[in-house]
Amino acid sequence: MDLSLRKILINKILDQIKIAIIDDNKLSHFFLEYENVQSTIRGNIYKAKINPKAKGMEASFIDIGIGRSAFLSQFNPLKEVVGDQGKDQSKITSGNFVLVQGVSDYDPRKAPKVSDFIALPSKYCVIVKKPKFFGISKKINDKKRKRFSSLKKLSTKDCGIILRTSSENETIADIKKDISITKKKWKKIIKDFKENDQTGIIHQENNIVDNLLREFLINDENVIQTDSRAIYNRLKKDLDKKTNIKLVNKNKNIFSDNNLSQEIDKIFFKKVKLKNGSFLLIEEKEGLTVIDINSGNSLNNKKETIFNINKLAAIEICRQIILRNLHGLILIDFIDLKKPKDKKEILNTMISNLKKDKAKHTILPMSKFGIIEMTRQKRGSRISTTLSEDCEICHGYGVMPRKEIKCYEIISNIINHSKRTKKKSINLKIGNRLFSLLDEIIKKNSSSPSLKSLNIKLINEEIERDFEII
Repeated sequence: MDLSLRKILINKILDQIKIAIIDDNKLSHFFLEYENVQSTIRGNIYKAKINPKAKGMEASFIDIGIGRSAFLSQFNPLKEVVGDQGKDQSKITSGNFVLVQGVSDYDPRKAPKVSDFIALPSKYCVIVKKPKFFGISKKINDKKRKRFSSLKKLSTKDCGIILRTSSENETIADIKKDISITKKKWKKIIKDFKENDQTGIIHQENNIVDNLLREFLINDENVIQTDSRAIYNRLKKDLDKKTNIKLVNKNKNIFSDNNLSQEIDKIFFKKVKLKNGSFLLIEEKEGLTVIDINSGNSLNNKKETIFNINKLAAIEICRQIILRNLHGLILIDFIDLKKPKDKKEILNTMISNLKKDKAKHTILPMSKFGIIEMTRQKRGSRISTTLSEDCEICHGYGVMPRKEIKCYEIISNIINHSKRTKKKSINLKIGNRLFSLLDEIIKKNSSSPSLKSLNIKLINEEIERDFEII
């Protein structure tokens, strides 16, 4: 894929910010954030107070100054970047205080998770507390690593440096500038930790727009469009003058004009149609996602093969995994393939199309049952969680009780209500979905002893509940 075709759209309404990233004319990422709502503590750095009695425990609860205890885990973010080289990072402590960094999303139901492994990222580097350490992302090949040797001297006794994958094709001068700015932030964090005598936040991680600039701007050929004057001015100030930034008329719908509104609405749909007539079924649960490939009517085309259906599905599955931000265990049930080389080709297709994924993932070879099993790191919430909520009728199951079941349940309620109140004449408000069927059932069973003595009047009216006895 030619990354020069990347387009970034930023829409702002009041305190809501929506960002869509389009690669090769397809929606590849979608983000939504509210400026006044805390959605994550990930990346925030806190001065925390430890419990001296907890020494020797592998994990404990500590006070980070937010009114609730935080869970101190053994998570090491450096292993994902440079492997085991980063595992011995020095902890930053002072008496009963320790510097920690948020590693989880904000969840009112759970204790926030933090780590005493601190990593301060910027566009091209990560600063860490590992004296004289100099590391390079594993994704940068050996040939390109040699040109970074002059940067090793920038690591000091106070901090180590890791070069991110984004530095691969940048000039040494630009990387040096980025390192210098990030080291100044690092020094301020350490200074504030030593001087503050209270627990609390020391460094606030950037908002969604800042993260965009750091993570998703590939080169100066990116096109950025926004309908917010404030965001436009900020981007013009922070980005290179070569970057193509456009301010769109506020009266225009930036997402609709780019045919994205329906695409975004489909993100939490279970069924994903493919252009050859086949489709995917995506079932999301708390820690597990199951994806099933169905041939649909694709095999009506005699030129279509099972292998081609699976390969097209594999490409779209990779896009959906990133777009929906699926995480945890993901099971993909492909249509049966017999030849080992075909199975290997499908696996390689998955691996190739997930190379651009910023979340850490592991993909296992296809099993004899045609299933590829993979895991993906949790980085933020699933987009389906962000865009949707559980249905009040089906409570998130995606199905509703049959109309017949609900109608007989209503009749049971009517009979019990009559017995309890001694009323024989009952008015019942009921919505369109059940009105006709309920009326039919009552008339069909009017001679039944349970209904014979009752005068039931149905009133067809839209109500929030299935029925209402008045």
